[in-house]
Amino acid sequence: MGDIAAAELMAVARHAAEAGARVAMHWRENAHQLRIEEKTGPRDLVSRADRESEDAIVAVLSGLRPDDGVLGEEHGGKDGATDVLWTIDPIDGTTNYLYGRSDWAVSVAALRRADRRVLAAAVAEPTVGRMTTACDGGGAWSQGRRLAMPVRDSLDTALIEVNFGADNQRHLAGAVIDVLVPHTRDVRRGGSAASALAQVATGRADAAWVPGLQSWDGAAGLLLVAEAGGVVGDLDGETAGHWPATGDVLAASPALWPSLHRLLAPVYAAVV
Repeated sequence: MGDIAAAELMAVARHAAEAGARVAMHWRENAHQLRIEEKTGPRDLVSRADRESEDAIVAVLSGLRPDDGVLGEEHGGKDGATDVLWTIDPIDGTTNYLYGRSDWAVSVAALRRADRRVLAAAVAEPTVGRMTTACDGGGAWSQGRRLAMPVRDSLDTALIEVNFGADNQRHLAGAVIDVLVPHTRDVRRGGSAASALAQVATGRADAAWVPGLQSWDGAAGLLLVAEAGGVVGDLDGETAGHWPATGDVLAASPALWPSLHRLLAPVYAAVV
């Protein structure tokens, strides 16, 4: 896909993320009216805010790209007639959102179906007033400037964002902390993969290890990092701008990525 087409998709992603963010912020300001539900358990929450934010995103996509496929966290998907699939998370970090914390984001990405290459992305972080966008080959952008990840060569001065992964990975959380803490400046667990990856792309963190994701959680953030000059992949290796089949995402500057990979790979070697 050419630069012009990818840039057009980025503009659509931005419009859709803005629409979702407006709805999410409306409900954040009226949180006392929200009824909170559990989807699969107490760690997997949903509310009317998630569903209506996704509806607003889908409405924009349907208006601007009616022939594309859509896959959303809350309402599932629809097939499209093109090779473009939109993956959307209306509120990534719902628990943070419902607790009134700031680490949540609206994530919108366009993927090429054939090879899972991420073509365009937008991640809105409404509570900090930040929108970060990217398109394949066209760079990553935030606050009106093109992003270039800061150069940090030493792991011991790096701030790492993490999550604890899917159910079959969470028992390794202690081991992850044990291998990272002695070798890094510090570790943070913000609770939103989309926000964590946007923070890496914009220099608010130096790397992120966010396993156990669906494409709607992390595809947009993955492209932000890749287009800002970072390295993305999973523990099987770098995937450039493609969404990894494992759903595990390691994102960092080129200097830090190999060292983090060496530390983390043995921890997950036994996970089936």
